[in-house]
Amino acid sequence: MRSFQPFPRRELKRLRRRWLRRNLGIVAFLMAGFVLVAALTSVPLATSELPVRWYVIGLLQASLVAAALHLVNSAFLAHEATAIWQLRGAWGEDNTRSELQKAKRRRLVWGWVDSITLQGGDLDHVVVTRSGGIVVLDSKWRGSIDADAVAEMTASAKKAAIRAQGLARSMLKSERGAKHRARAQPVTVDAAVVLWGAARELVNDGREVDGVRFVDGRKLVDWLRQLEGPPVPPDAAKELLEQLAAYRATAFKAAELRAAERA
Repeated sequence: MRSFQPFPRRELKRLRRRWLRRNLGIVAFLMAGFVLVAALTSVPLATSELPVRWYVIGLLQASLVAAALHLVNSAFLAHEATAIWQLRGAWGEDNTRSELQKAKRRRLVWGWVDSITLQGGDLDHVVVTRSGGIVVLDSKWRGSIDADAVAEMTASAKKAAIRAQGLARSMLKSERGAKHRARAQPVTVDAAVVLWGAARELVNDGREVDGVRFVDGRKLVDWLRQLEGPPVPPDAAKELLEQLAAYRATAFKAAELRAAERA
């Protein structure tokens, strides 16, 4: 099965490749310096009588490689303006994914699909719960938030919920007959912003703005446990998750083709 990296990870890779191309000469000079240091320190050790000299040489070379990679990555983050934001976004989505894994083990959710690419943005996590319908989670890593940031995150989460609701309805519509749809309950999608970083302390007890819930990332499992609604049948949940995964694959391929055409 193909692995789909979240948008921040993909964007971080793109920025890193671009930065390396622009600074190839400097990076090559730096790597040559580390190779020279490794050679100058390894040769005397190799010819010494030290019983554990080969272990010392291996440790020294591994340390030099780690130091070189760390230095290059630090320079990249320091000089690429948006890289640190993408890195924080990746951390937030990774943390949310870990909490969702806990929720699944505790039988609170049937499953979820990450990183669904749509025109004008993507859906971080579309979660099919066992008794709370569909929830769209927008992961954010913030050191602090103000009124403008809250308004921006609220608007973004509401748009994501509308997109997910339309997507879910179109999938259910394609699989069910008209009579069944007439009797079925409408598809409802709730939106929530999952905060990570220092800003999560500001919503420690939960906060709701214009229908969007702001959740402390460490309390996401507890929030999912409190959701109330009609139970989601396992067959319906499995079908919807499979269709979401298939849609993600198709949309991701189309996005790659569009990006290749622009390049």
